[in-house]
Amino acid sequence: MDIYLYEDFRKFLEDSFEEKRKGATRPGAAGPGRAGGAEGKYTHRRLAAEAGFSNPGYFNDVVKGRRTLSDAAQEKLVAVFSLKTNEAEYFRLLVSYGQSKDAEERQGLYQQMIFRRNRSTFVRLNPVNSKYYQDYHYPLVRSAIQVLDFRGDYEELAKFIRPAVPVATLKKCVRDLCEWGLLTQDSHGRYRPAFKNQEPAPSMGDLIKRLNREWVMQAADALFAFPKEERYIYSALLTVSAETFAEIQRRIEKFREEIVELAKREEKPDRVMQFNIQHFPRSHVKEPK
Repeated sequence: MDIYLYEDFRKFLEDSFEEKRKGATRPGAAGPGRAGGAEGKYTHRRLAAEAGFSNPGYFNDVVKGRRTLSDAAQEKLVAVFSLKTNEAEYFRLLVSYGQSKDAEERQGLYQQMIFRRNRSTFVRLNPVNSKYYQDYHYPLVRSAIQVLDFRGDYEELAKFIRPAVPVATLKKCVRDLCEWGLLTQDSHGRYRPAFKNQEPAPSMGDLIKRLNREWVMQAADALFAFPKEERYIYSALLTVSAETFAEIQRRIEKFREEIVELAKREEKPDRVMQFNIQHFPRSHVKEPK
């Protein structure tokens, strides 16, 4: 079941139940101590027992729209349907979106769903590898190796990255990335990222802020380091209302999604680009008179 194809949590639950029902009735799927037949069937009563629902009809009532799905029940179904961490987050958004009656809230939830859907191919980095986000060289080197046919020529890798990185730093990065399982080396000696896309765990929020600060500072240096045709940096001060501010936020998010999708579809990258979007207040909000 690909949960990211769904925008209706009730339809997802209905299809997920049907998938489990079919699996339980396949030959050899009855499980230990079962002889198949009626005992091997997956029913709403059996699902209720697995989830710990006291009412066997509760799940069906939710699917039919007669009952809402509580937070506690959501977590029980996450376990029953074996949803992974990212899938569970998307499922919770689906439920909130499906049960919300507020149009503005639903719009915000839908944007979060799109964001999570676009990141469904990302592997969440284990918190033990938090050092990856403590030094900007690690993600930079990993991205460069994703483009370059790197087989241990550190001089070539040093020249490929702009501005150049010392060979000693590159060797340490590659060694650490391999040790953390973020880089692998194939039988031909070529290094490749273990995952094309990855994201930090929620607990790494402060580390990501510091890393983003480093990227923003390097963007300032790019104004003088690269010719105009190789970079685009624009700044302006805008005076806006709360409504326009929200619309700008929405358009920026849509633009970000389009750029990320373009990069995801790229099959033969030949360079590493840093992509920044900046939009933040430069004043307090004026109090209404």
